[in-house]
Amino acid sequence: MAVLGILTSPDEILGKVSKPVEAFDERLHRLLDDMRETLIKAGGAGLAAVQVGYLMRVCVIWMGGKEYTEMINPEFKGIGNQRKGNEGCLSVPGVTVRMMRHREGVVSFQDRYGNWTELQLTNLQAVCVQHEIDHMQGVLIA
Repeated sequence: MAVLGILTSPDEILGKVSKPVEAFDERLHRLLDDMRETLIKAGGAGLAAVQVGYLMRVCVIWMGGKEYTEMINPEFKGIGNQRKGNEGCLSVPGVTVRMMRHREGVVSFQDRYGNWTELQLTNLQAVCVQHEIDHMQGVLIA
């Protein structure tokens, strides 16, 4: 595994839309392993592939403790009203922005082998998935 460089604003790659993943191969597995290692080293809550220079709909989310979840082609459906909360980003260091986000929702995604699964998320994990999906759409918090 390797620690990858995290792109920071105003890098133009961060503004591009990521493509869906179709090949669930060793290259993807290496990227996921490297992204987890990078996220751990950076101390963040989530990391999208575009943040390390890959225009792929892939992210790794910290679930608490030593647990990380890999999400490929994620789709999030919010439950209830959105609320404002402070949010930071590894690609916009030193900046905190108040964002409107769902605090609860369901995310459907594929694992590293292409199997679909669904998780119900709350609080930090729900916010984090929305944030990483924004990255995949080429949207930064600031």
